[in-house]
Amino acid sequence: MRDIETSEDLHELVSSFYSQAKTDEMLGPIFHQFVDDWEPHIQKVASFWEATLFSSGSYKGNPLALHLEVDKTVHHSLEQEHFNKWVDIWHQTTDTLFSGENAEKAKQRASNIANIMFIKIYQARM
Repeated sequence: MRDIETSEDLHELVSSFYSQAKTDEMLGPIFHQFVDDWEPHIQKVASFWEATLFSSGSYKGNPLALHLEVDKTVHHSLEQEHFNKWVDIWHQTTDTLFSGENAEKAKQRASNIANIMFIKIYQARM
């Protein structure tokens, strides 16, 4: 298997991830509540990962602010189990498509981001 090396690889990874996540029993309803047009969302998330993995300046946005808004709006607040599920699907998708240093970095960063995101969301509730 090849490693994640290009923006096209990241688009493939993010697209494949959302193919799984949006049909997931736990995550799917949340994603469908907030994402109407999947391709722009996939492009934005792929751009985030390009900036995260390759230090490119392509991403413009604030994922924490978006997730804080989701948490306020969702019928049931985002909980640790939602982030754990997100990480599980991300890791499975990455392992299915890629192998190598960047793939491992993508999985580690996803875990770190999920943990930080949940902590920040939990703190914002107080």
